[in-house]
Amino acid sequence: MITLGIDGGGTKTRCVAVNEEGEILATTTVGSTNINAIEHGVVRERLAEAVVTVLSQASAEPADVVAVGLGMSGVGRPADAQLVRRWMAEMLPRAYAYVDNDAVAALASGTGGDLYGVVIISGTGMIVFGVDAEGRRRRAGGWGAILGDPGGGFSIGAAILQSITAATDGSGPPTALTARVLDYLGLREVQDLIAWTYGQSGWAHVAGLAHLAEACAAESDEVAFRILAWAADNLAQRAEAVIRGLGLEHQHFPLVLAGGNLTRGELLRRLLTIRLEEVAPHAEIITPYLDAAVGAALLALKMAWKERE
Repeated sequence: MITLGIDGGGTKTRCVAVNEEGEILATTTVGSTNINAIEHGVVRERLAEAVVTVLSQASAEPADVVAVGLGMSGVGRPADAQLVRRWMAEMLPRAYAYVDNDAVAALASGTGGDLYGVVIISGTGMIVFGVDAEGRRRRAGGWGAILGDPGGGFSIGAAILQSITAATDGSGPPTALTARVLDYLGLREVQDLIAWTYGQSGWAHVAGLAHLAEACAAESDEVAFRILAWAADNLAQRAEAVIRGLGLEHQHFPLVLAGGNLTRGELLRRLLTIRLEEVAPHAEIITPYLDAAVGAALLALKMAWKERE
C-alpha cells in the first residue's frame, strides 16, 4: 500500500512515495508546478514525470497507490484544484487525491499529517496559513514579489542588493554584504550587479542571496542584522493577523516554522520566535521533522480513511 506526496512550490516540486508507516520508498524532484505561473500542459507533464519516476524507483504500479496528496502553489481556486484532481484520476485511477495549497503540506510536515495549527513559510516568497479546530482557515501574505511577500527570500535578497547600492552611493552605511555578495556571485564590482539582477527572469536568483544576510549578521554586520530583524517583524505581523483572526492567541496549538530561510536561518528563526512568544505564548513552536511532501502524503492518507468511514 503506497501513498504519494507532492510538494509543488514556486521553484521546484518534490514527490515522494511512502509506505503505510510513512517511510520514504522513493523520491524525485522536478521543476515548478505553480499552475498560475506555468502553462498547464507543462505542469501536467512535470507531475506525470514525478509520479512515473517514484513508482519506478519503488517498483510499484499505479494500481498500488491508495492516495496521493498534492500541496501546490497556485491551486487556490476550486477550478484549478479540480483540474489537478482530474489529472491524478487519469494517472492514478484507484487513488484518492487530496489537492490543496503548498502551505497545507508545510503545516502537515510539522504536525504529522494533522490539519490544525499555523504555519509560517519563508522560502522564495512567504505565507502564513492557519486552520482552527473547526476547520476555519485564514492566511496572510503569499501575494507574490510585486504585491508583497515581506519576510520571504526575494524581499530579503532585494534588501541586500539595495543596501549594497546605497552603500556604494554613499546614501547608506557601508556593509560587509558588498564583498560577500560579489564574492558569492563571482563579480568584480557593484556595477556588475545590474546585468546579474536584470538579466535573469523570475525571483529565485534574488531570493538565493537571502542566506548571506545570516552569514554577515553572524559577523556583527549591522546592516545585515537590520534586514533580518525587518524580515522577522514582517513575518510576525502576518502571523499575528492569522492567529488573532482564528482566535488562537490564548490557545495551545502547533506553530510550524517552514521554508529554507527559517529552517536553516538560525538568527531569523530566533528573532521571529521572540516575537511569536509574545503573540501566542501557549503555542508549540515547531521546526518540521518531516519533508513537506511526506506531510502531504500523510494528510492525504488520513483524509482517504476519513472519507471511507
